[in-house]
Amino acid sequence: MALRSLEIGIVGCGIAGQAAASFLADAGLHVTVLERFEQPHHVGAGLLLQPTGLSVLRTLGLEQDALAAGARIEGLWGENQWGIRILDLAYGDLHPAAFGLGIRRSALFDLLHRCMLGSGARLVTGVDIVEVERDGARAVAVDRKGGRHGPFDLLVVADGAHSALRERVMPGARAPLYPWGCIWTTVPDTQAFGAVRLLRQRFVGTTTMMGLLPVAPDWLTMFWSLPTPALASDRPIDLEAVRREALSIWPDAASIIERAVNAGDFARATYRHVTLPRWNEGPVLFLGDSAHGTSPQLGQGANLGLLDAHALGRSLAEANDLSQAMDLFVRRRGPPSRFYRNASHLLTPFFQSDHEWLAIPRDLALSRACQVPVVRPMLTSALAGLRRSWLSADGLDADGRYPL
Repeated sequence: MALRSLEIGIVGCGIAGQAAASFLADAGLHVTVLERFEQPHHVGAGLLLQPTGLSVLRTLGLEQDALAAGARIEGLWGENQWGIRILDLAYGDLHPAAFGLGIRRSALFDLLHRCMLGSGARLVTGVDIVEVERDGARAVAVDRKGGRHGPFDLLVVADGAHSALRERVMPGARAPLYPWGCIWTTVPDTQAFGAVRLLRQRFVGTTTMMGLLPVAPDWLTMFWSLPTPALASDRPIDLEAVRREALSIWPDAASIIERAVNAGDFARATYRHVTLPRWNEGPVLFLGDSAHGTSPQLGQGANLGLLDAHALGRSLAEANDLSQAMDLFVRRRGPPSRFYRNASHLLTPFFQSDHEWLAIPRDLALSRACQVPVVRPMLTSALAGLRRSWLSADGLDADGRYPL
């Protein structure tokens, strides 16, 4: 079978799904995207694109538009309730021209959506895929109303960390909810926090965490950590408690906090630790958060999904058949995805848990590690999305860009 003649279905119209559709359709493959909403839209907070994710956008021709829509980030800064520095990392340690980009998820979604629609991919909306059936070596996607879509030579499942298909297709998959999540909102940057070009965070033990991420010129996304049970859709958020606690730990951000709480426009986010026994089950491949969802501690979700999409397009272009393409894809994406899933899982209890005592070794170890010449670059490369394992990492090119 010539790979150019493949029929490919993609379940989910999020970051990974849209990027994959664009790469594959641009390569001349026949791509159908199946989306459960009648009108596709973004879900989630502002995010931090790393040099890795920016390189994927560059390949899609979207980098300059993303830079115009977002806010340049030079590094990460974190303090505890006593103002003691815990985290202090700078992309410039990797290369003087390296940086991250804070961007609203809605802005990134819109860029990818326009790109996908221009690629020739076919978009089918209002179909909630709940089952996958096999048709010989091919896959058929079945929606909630009994509609059948396909058959597809390759069905890519990119429906997010809370995937409804994951355990249906791969019973050995595990995706427990993390016990902590967050609320978030985006507000005007009335205090020019974005001028310092940092993702800034404040911590009180392991139960309180607040973050401010510049995501556009004069706009910030504010994050506030909460236990997952408190984020249930039928439970009201105690915004007065958030106001009191936030003002007590970050009085310098008072006008931002007051504006956010007064608007009351907080969204809720929960996270899963996704572990699959393998990436694909025959002609069904998992991509993005549906394959390797993590906690937000290392902020890599969107970047990993973009890299998955690029690797899939590259692997299909280089392979002689679908089986070889899947092998190439797994070799490319297996090690870094495994590292970030495991590293994020390891870090999570030190930042979001009921184990308050973990804050003591966290504060002591990280504050020192960020200043040790050998360790600091390792931590920064993890932030930048460059790690492939605990002992190895990719580098940046002469221009400070990630070479795909």
